[in-house]
Amino acid sequence: MLQKCPKCGYAHEPGGPQTRLACPACGLIFAKYLQAQQRNSPSGAIAEAAPDRPALLARLLYVPDRVESLGFYGRCAAYAFLLVWGWRLYAMDLGAADIMNSFMHLIVLPIHEAGHLLFIPFGHFMSVLGGSLLQVLLPLVLMASFVFGFGGSRRDNFAASVMLWWAAVSIIDLAPYIWDAFDPKLILLGGKTGAESDGHDWQNILGDLGMIRRAHLVAGIAHTLGLVLMLGANTWGAALLYLQFHRRDSSALEEDG
Repeated sequence: MLQKCPKCGYAHEPGGPQTRLACPACGLIFAKYLQAQQRNSPSGAIAEAAPDRPALLARLLYVPDRVESLGFYGRCAAYAFLLVWGWRLYAMDLGAADIMNSFMHLIVLPIHEAGHLLFIPFGHFMSVLGGSLLQVLLPLVLMASFVFGFGGSRRDNFAASVMLWWAAVSIIDLAPYIWDAFDPKLILLGGKTGAESDGHDWQNILGDLGMIRRAHLVAGIAHTLGLVLMLGANTWGAALLYLQFHRRDSSALEEDG
């Protein structure tokens, strides 16, 4: 019936046994797809992936055929909350390290400390960097698992967009720590500043790289990178909610019919 899947863009071999029934890549049943296209309004058809959409984009914008209304509105509430919270975190004073007193910092702090232990086998430099690395990598790994369904996990692109938001604010959380490396004033877990101890992570990292005098520049880049990723997460989440809204309407129509 269809030689190319309209949802994921998978190209089928002509004459293949599954070509006439369903997509072997994403499981879309072509007969139901065509029936839905005939039944739905043109606006509802927007929810389906365009045939020429790149495979990766189709995967990132995948939403289930049926979306429960309760779950949809719950995701809308979560999106609004994270949108406001993310901007509040970004707007906090970089030099004053106000984000260090936020609830978000309490979330990433134990992950940061665990990273130091996790990267010990890779040497002293990586052990020091490992704290910052893990607090950013962990949400990115979770994001990939939600997008690609690693280990049999359920694909959930909206959850993946939340993980990207988490990675973004984790980078924003690191920016004041990097900023402090040039003139250490932050009180560390031991109750001392970097100047009163052997130096904190980013004093050692930038010192080893010969970039300690560029700490403020590096911090500014990290702060901006966090913003860019957060905007990407917000845009991704909004696009998914838009598509889910139309699927929610389609589900309601099917139930009424």
